[in-house]
Amino acid sequence: MTGAIFYATKSGATEGVAKYIARNIGAETINLDKDPNADLSKYDRVILGSGVYLHKVPKTVSDFATKYADLMPKVSLYLVCAFKDEEGDEQLQRISSELGVGYGVYFNNPRRMMGMEGSKLELFIEHLNNGK
Repeated sequence: MTGAIFYATKSGATEGVAKYIARNIGAETINLDKDPNADLSKYDRVILGSGVYLHKVPKTVSDFATKYADLMPKVSLYLVCAFKDEEGDEQLQRISSELGVGYGVYFNNPRRMMGMEGSKLELFIEHLNNGK
């Protein structure tokens, strides 16, 4: 199975998460800011990662989701955002719906979750490795 993590980042946190997940699931990473015309159709497993800025994902991410709208229900999404708890859940639900993804999760301060057993990040990686 060939997998890729497509992501956009401003501060570098989303990129750090993309590379961490990629190492743990055996996928390549593609920065949409550098390659906005990247082709997801050649991958069996696709993860989309984005930071959230002023309650929105960057235009490169929304344009990518629009371009591949028919494939988005098979895509897993992760968001790196400032919100957590109820606000984070609401933001994830709204953005997931806007992008049309099938599964999503958000991380608040993901660097602290790396390698921490039972953290939301490690559970997401487990989910991806189980092929769900």
